[in-house]
Amino acid sequence: MKFKIIIFIAISFGVFACSKDFLERPQAGTIPESEALQTEADLQKLLNGVYFNLTSDYNVPVRGEVRSIYGGRLQYISDLLGDQANGTFFSGDDGEFFGRRTSIFGGYKNEAYSGVYYAINSTNKIIERLDLANTNKDAIEGGARLVRAIAHFELVRLFAQPWGATADNSHLGISLRLESSKVSKNRSTVKQVYDSIIADLQTAEIKLPDAPSVGFPSKWAAKAFLAKVYFQQNNFTQAFNYADQVIKSGKFALDPDYTRRFSLPLTPLLASKEGIWVIKNVNNNLSPGGEFRNRYRSDVNFSPSGKFHVTDLFYNLATQNGDARAIWYTKDPTGLNRFNKYNKDFFDMPIVHYTEILLIRAEAGAETGIAANVSQAIIDINSILTRAYAGNSQNLGPTTPAGIVISTVRTQRELELVGEGNRVQEIKRIGVRNGTNIDRRGAPWNCNGLILQFPNDEQAANTAFVMNPEGGCN
Repeated sequence: MKFKIIIFIAISFGVFACSKDFLERPQAGTIPESEALQTEADLQKLLNGVYFNLTSDYNVPVRGEVRSIYGGRLQYISDLLGDQANGTFFSGDDGEFFGRRTSIFGGYKNEAYSGVYYAINSTNKIIERLDLANTNKDAIEGGARLVRAIAHFELVRLFAQPWGATADNSHLGISLRLESSKVSKNRSTVKQVYDSIIADLQTAEIKLPDAPSVGFPSKWAAKAFLAKVYFQQNNFTQAFNYADQVIKSGKFALDPDYTRRFSLPLTPLLASKEGIWVIKNVNNNLSPGGEFRNRYRSDVNFSPSGKFHVTDLFYNLATQNGDARAIWYTKDPTGLNRFNKYNKDFFDMPIVHYTEILLIRAEAGAETGIAANVSQAIIDINSILTRAYAGNSQNLGPTTPAGIVISTVRTQRELELVGEGNRVQEIKRIGVRNGTNIDRRGAPWNCNGLILQFPNDEQAANTAFVMNPEGGCN
């Protein structure tokens, strides 16, 4: 059996050198599996290939896989499931996502699903052959476990009801794959999947280096994802703890404006300070975030079909009161609300960034009800508000009740993370938190249509595989 590996090498002798470019031009080749992993360098090359594919939307026509996890495809699907998109022009796969009635068919979804599992399988191969590693063993293991964790995390959030949907989280999740095998597996419970995700991230936190390197993850990326995972579970004590560690590291900061988070800086002084883990654009080698440009960008391909446009309701919310984030939107002469956040030919792609972690600390801190944490939450959200409104006109007072802090953070989270695939997960997380349905389209948080249907290949390979119930919601 053969498989394709994208091989590329960091330009320096040391693969983790910060001062050198992340990648040289990748060389594609088909390598017999028995010959592929023989040295530590082979492990590193395979792991580099996994990093490369995280945001590249690299297509493998023969296998029908699109291996990107954070290149825009999963975010676009998520945003169509949410309640910010104007669905007037959607058809085909897009129409299914927006209609919240996905089926066993749909190449856009199914390619992404198989591609994420390809990344998981690659990390399993690396972890199984750590005996080959020596000098960089910890960093290789940490990176592999980090990717395996976040890949499972993204899948379980899209293909299963959220954490908390049953009291013991025994409801079905996804196939938890912790070994390199193509044998069909039944679905694990949501608890089993999340337990594995957290265990991998905790190992990655220990194994990965402290200093962020260009393109490579550090322990701060693992801590940031632990904050995200615990926040998705509404475990506010742990979410606050990990977000607090990342912020107090002093390694990251809010950008002064809204042009830098997704940008290709002309000078180091204009570079974003927010990226906790960033995949860098490398000319003629890697252009991360291609599906963001294909599906969200408003200044090319003006056809409204197949693009993310926001509803009038959301547009009015996002552009009121002198909000500086209004630069992310344009109302065209036809009345369509176009989205400008990714209107660039190239940009560096943050996989996880400071703004999101600051918002997690703010909401989690207020949710704990601990006075010191609530005070910190007010400081955190005021930093977001000050940037958005160029001053303190919208800031919260120091004695603002926790409930108002929480509602303010949730509003700002939606405005800050628009177009990043966040909203549908908030509909589900907040719904399971207190039974409140916040979906503007009127659907309950646990309706069948807010989770995706598995590809037919799963049941075709294993008749015992349990598919999701079909039938949508509003």
